[in-house]
Amino acid sequence: MKETPQRPVIVPPAGLCENCIHSVKIRSDRGSIFYRCQRAMTDSSYEKYPRLPVLACRGYEETAEA
Repeated sequence: MKETPQRPVIVPPAGLCENCIHSVKIRSDRGSIFYRCQRAMTDSSYEKYPRLPVLACRGYEETAEA
């Protein structure tokens, strides 16, 4: 039986959410990746799951480099 070649998984960038201290990366059982904004818990003007990529955000705070 001939094996079908595996396609590479392409993960588009999440923009600012990728390195924001208020962002939590969520991976579903099916392999999808979502970014949940923790600011949405206390401020309803933020989307809980923002549309990606986030290119501008007034609440963005970069994570500290280790």
